[in-house]
Amino acid sequence: MILRSVHPGVGEPFEHDADDARDRIAALYAPPRADWTRINLIASVDGSATGSDGTSDTLSNPADRRILGVIRSQADVVLIGAQTLRAEGYLLPRRAHLAVATVSGDLSGAHPPREGDTTSVLVLGPAEAEERARATMTAAEVVFLPVPRGDDGRPTAESILDALHAHGATSIVCEGGPALAGQVLATGRVDEICLSTSPRIAATGHSVFGSDTGAAQPLELAGLLVDQIGGLYARWLTRAS
Repeated sequence: MILRSVHPGVGEPFEHDADDARDRIAALYAPPRADWTRINLIASVDGSATGSDGTSDTLSNPADRRILGVIRSQADVVLIGAQTLRAEGYLLPRRAHLAVATVSGDLSGAHPPREGDTTSVLVLGPAEAEERARATMTAAEVVFLPVPRGDDGRPTAESILDALHAHGATSIVCEGGPALAGQVLATGRVDEICLSTSPRIAATGHSVFGSDTGAAQPLELAGLLVDQIGGLYARWLTRAS
């Protein structure tokens, strides 16, 4: 697929799988500092987080997946929820650690194959969920990070980010699902939202950010790529940045 930068300036088009494509995308998406927190999601034009198969896979395309790979390579940790791990069939990232937030510790059915040399998964949840997490995650070694429960009985996004930073992760990218992405956004600690827009109406009713995103806030468009079929790949800076 052909990609072209159209903001902040118009660039020369390039194929997503060209020899220099990864370097060009990496330059466009490079975080300005080491301690950088991103949310990276894909949505349909109507804001749906999933396509016809109930996952984000039917919204994605090769260019989106190339950009996804670059964003992951620029992070220490890729953060997702346990339901997303089960539904999406995640690969363990090639360079970053995969971090999974869970309340119960039930990771049954989650068998993430390895993409690179990473063999462990960070699991974040209440201390009493550790035993179940180790018993149900059979595809990789579990490094369990206990986090306290909030008022609703669930670990808060704030405590999850704190635990990852305490573990040594300075650059974090959250890939959802929608509820987790919204909760992370509501912390006020997100520097950037990377949002791919698939040129279709999905009509699934599953909002890409869930229902809990905190207070309204303005965003600044930092970059925009387009492809030849109408896909949009935007970088939005938040007030936290």
